This record gives sequence, C-alpha cells and structure tokens, in this order.
Amino acid sequence: MRVYDAISRLGWPRSYRGKILLVSFVGVHVPMFGAVGYALIADGTSLGDHLDVLIAMLAATLAGTGATMFLMNALLEPVHAASRAAAGYLADRTVPRLPTRYTDGAGVLMASVQECITRLDATLTAAEYQCARIEDDRAARFRLLSGMRHDFRTPLTHIVGFAELMKSEACGPLGNSAYQKYAARIGASGHDLLQTLQSVLDFSDNEAAAGMAGESERFDIAGLAQQAISLEHLHADRRRLTLTFAGPREMPIGNLPGATRSLLGAMLHVGVLRAPRGGDVRLSLSDRPDGVGVDLSVPGGELRLEDVPAEQVHFFPGLRSTAGTTGTVAESSTPVTLHMALIDTLARVLGARLTMEQAPVQGYRISVLLPDRQPVADTPALAAE
Repeated sequence: MRVYDAISRLGWPRSYRGKILLVSFVGVHVPMFGAVGYALIADGTSLGDHLDVLIAMLAATLAGTGATMFLMNALLEPVHAASRAAAGYLADRTVPRLPTRYTDGAGVLMASVQECITRLDATLTAAEYQCARIEDDRAARFRLLSGMRHDFRTPLTHIVGFAELMKSEACGPLGNSAYQKYAARIGASGHDLLQTLQSVLDFSDNEAAAGMAGESERFDIAGLAQQAISLEHLHADRRRLTLTFAGPREMPIGNLPGATRSLLGAMLHVGVLRAPRGGDVRLSLSDRPDGVGVDLSVPGGELRLEDVPAEQVHFFPGLRSTAGTTGTVAESSTPVTLHMALIDTLARVLGARLTMEQAPVQGYRISVLLPDRQPVADTPALAAE
C-alpha cells in the first residue's frame, strides 16, 4: 500500500487505470532510452549517422507503447467493472451481472464482488421482509382490538347504565347513603374507562385504515423483473446460461410489490435449475386487458415428476420421473419442488391465474396473469359505535 499511497499523493493521474498505465509507460521507456543513450555515447559517432535507426526505434516504440497501453487498459477492465458494480450498488442498490467463470485474480475479484453483493441484497431483502412482517403484525393487533369493540363496550355500557339507575334510585331507595356513593364511584370509573377504550379504538381504527391503504400499491413490475434477473445472474452464469428479458422499460401495476418480487425470483430460479447447460431462460412481460402477463420459458428444459408438487401435476400430463417412469405421485422431491410450491402460493396471494405447460424437446413454460389492483386510497376510519 505504500507505493500506491505515494503515487496517489502525486495527484495525477487520478484514476487507478491511469496510474497503472503511467507506471507501465515509465517502466518500458526509461530503460530503453538509457540503453539508446549509452549506445550513442559509447559509439562516438555523430547523431546524424544514426538518425534512421533512431527514427525506426522511435516508431517501433510508439507502436509497441500504443499496443501495450491498449492491452493494459483492456486487462484492467475487470477491476474497473468490479469498482463500478460496488459503486452502483451503494448508489442506488443496482445488483450487477459480473462474470464469475474466470479463475485468475481478476476473475476471482469479480466473482467475489458479485457474490458479496448478491448475498448482501438477499440479506437486506430478508431484513426488509421481517420489518414488513413486524409492521403487519402490529397492524393485525390493532385490527383485532378494533374488532373487539363490542366485547369491551357492551359490558361497560351496562355497568355505567346500572350504576346510573342505582344512583338515581329509579327502582326504589337503596337504604343507605353509602350505596349511593358507591354507585356514583362505579359510574364515574366506568365512564373514564369507556372514554379511554374509545380513544384506543379510534387509534386502532386509524392504524387499520392506514394498513389497508398500504397493502396494495402502484409499482414498476418491469423494474422488479430486471432486479430479479440480476439477483439470479450469479447462479445462471455458473451454468453458462443466458438470462433474457422481453418487455417495456416500465410497466406500472397495482398489487403487492413484495410478493411480486418473490414470485419473479422463484420463477427464474426454477428456470435456472432445470435449463440445459449453456441454454436460455427467458422472462417476458406483456400488457393484458385484465392485468399483466408474466411468462417464463425455458427452451430445451425439462421438469421431472419429482420436481412438481402433487397439486400441480395436472398441468403436466404424462410427466416422467428421473427413473423414466410416468405417474402422478412422486416418491421423492427436489429443491425445485419447494420453489414450484412457492410459485403456487404466491400466485394465490396475489390473486393471479397460474398456468404451466411442457412439451418434449421444446421445453417448459410457466405463465402468471397478475391482476391490476387499484391501491386503497383515503380509507375512512371505522365509525365509533
């Protein structure tokens, strides 16, 4: 780090690439100029006698320097790409797609940066999901309290009412003045408790209304699809797969963004796990009259009986097992099975229509039609009873 620190203090060149090129230029030309100068001095002849040799050497040096600088610049691209990837993720949380198949130092650097960012993003997503669940649990408690208004208010109303009757002796004298004081105290305490409960119920009503309004929101599903592809890039690159996206740059939709992100990730992971090595996994979005169509196609891919949960077997008639037999019930499961079940669960949560199909040699397709739900806006608070 001392050499790097010393060169950085010079102030020029500012970029790391420029520092490498400067060191390469100096390291190549200083020894050459020294050797040429020594040869000219030791020879004793005039400079004009060796002018043609010097011109040829200068031309060759310039050509070699240009080629060397070009190649050095190209070889530094992995370092520059890793730097851009880290800066891009810190700036706007863009997940990169760095190649991970190279085994030298620069390749390991890119693979490590890719895996670190992928793991970091997954961890942050999980943390955000946990925060969202905590918020949902808190809102659920408020909804529960709001729904119990009758359980609390009705007995309190009876207590207050009977206390008022006893205090006014509407049904006859109590017989002792102390009972009137007790009745008055019961009525006052009941009124205070009822007012406190009503304040809590009003607050819970507002919280519940805000939660209902926030469950569905407008978001860009095309942006989520690009993020899902970037997150799956690490697994795809290891299998030499090409992930492609077809659709508009922006496509707004109203639904649950968190569940939609998880659905896109699960679909892509199923595609990567069962795509032929070196093949393609294609994700496309299309605008439909009743929502947005999400299609995952894997040319040449094949799902086995063990990959498909029992409730989805009807999509794949004649599905073959790993052993080559056909049937409707698998004797075991695979990692794909969990993601297939997750796709089905998320589709139901989103109110989407799920279809699947597979053809020999051609591959398989998973299609989801997401409804476009309008977010709840300005939901009024529940009326106090």
